[in-house]
Amino acid sequence: MHVRTTAKAFAKDVFIIQERKLGARRRSDTVLVSTINDADQGSADVAFRTPLAPYEKSKSLGSGGSMVARLKLKGIDGRAPPGVEPAA
Repeated sequence: MHVRTTAKAFAKDVFIIQERKLGARRRSDTVLVSTINDADQGSADVAFRTPLAPYEKSKSLGSGGSMVARLKLKGIDGRAPPGVEPAA
C-alpha cells in the first residue's frame, strides 16, 4: 500500500512540475485583452489571456501542406509560363 501512495505522490509532483514548466513557457510580455465576443458570453470583467507559445502558433496555422503544393498556389512550380520556352 505504501508503494502505491508513494507512486501517486510522485506522479502528482511530476504533473505539477510539468504544469509549471508549461506555464513558464507560455508567459510573455504581451497581454491579450478579451474581445466583444468574450463579453457576449457573460464575462463582465476583462479577461487577460496568455499568448500562444511559438510552437502553438505554428500548430494553429496548420502545417500548410507540402512545399510543392504551397509553391503551386503561389504560381511558382518550376514550370515555364504558357508561351515561354524553357531554357535548355
